[in-house]
Amino acid sequence: MQGPGPGGRVVRTMDYTPVNGQTLKDFYGYRLYDTIRFVAGTAVSTAIFSFFQIPLGGQTAGQNFATQYTKTKIDTNLGSAGLLSKGRYFEVHSMQVRALMTGATDTTYGSSGINTQLPTNALGAAVISATNEAAEILEQGYMSFIMDDKTYEEGKLIHFPTPYGLSGFAGSGSPGGSGAGTDTIAVVNNGFGRPYRLPIPRQIDGLRSFRVDMQFPGGFTPNRNFKIEVCLEGGLYRPVV
Repeated sequence: MQGPGPGGRVVRTMDYTPVNGQTLKDFYGYRLYDTIRFVAGTAVSTAIFSFFQIPLGGQTAGQNFATQYTKTKIDTNLGSAGLLSKGRYFEVHSMQVRALMTGATDTTYGSSGINTQLPTNALGAAVISATNEAAEILEQGYMSFIMDDKTYEEGKLIHFPTPYGLSGFAGSGSPGGSGAGTDTIAVVNNGFGRPYRLPIPRQIDGLRSFRVDMQFPGGFTPNRNFKIEVCLEGGLYRPVV
């Protein structure tokens, strides 16, 4: 029997009842992502917090603020809390952290609804050092990839770069090129487009629990609102029927 996997192979998973000893799967590139928001001017919690625990449509609050909002596709594409649907099988090839900073804070943030603490007016306001802000987040944060309460990949946030988003650059449109105006262009992201590839792909079967834990042991107070996205990227197998 010819399957839809790489090389036409049929894939069998632990959680799906095979037909005649084989299970047909549909295979395609997949990225599973989840996002947690932070607000400026409030110290981040030093406690461990977890990604992939609040699914699409779920209610949640920020890491350092209590206002609730509903998760949409801009936050996550996770369907169920901490697991994949029965019959699915995900080979994770890389784990990435996306934390993008700009050189000037946004003028307005949403105070309720799905845009809670997200920029709703991109007009530049107070100038900050995007490089310092990003370094503060990426160097002080620590994370672990966990399946069935067993830890696998772990390290600082800076150890898991991302190919998504703008990379670092700076420029100035201010008079004299001083870089001090709110029209200054400055962007910093985690990495230069080359994600860390896991030496051994991690295999997440449907209904198998997983999460990514993160912590800022020393704590800090951010100078601007931001969000951290964790992306698991690889190939997803799903039942053909």
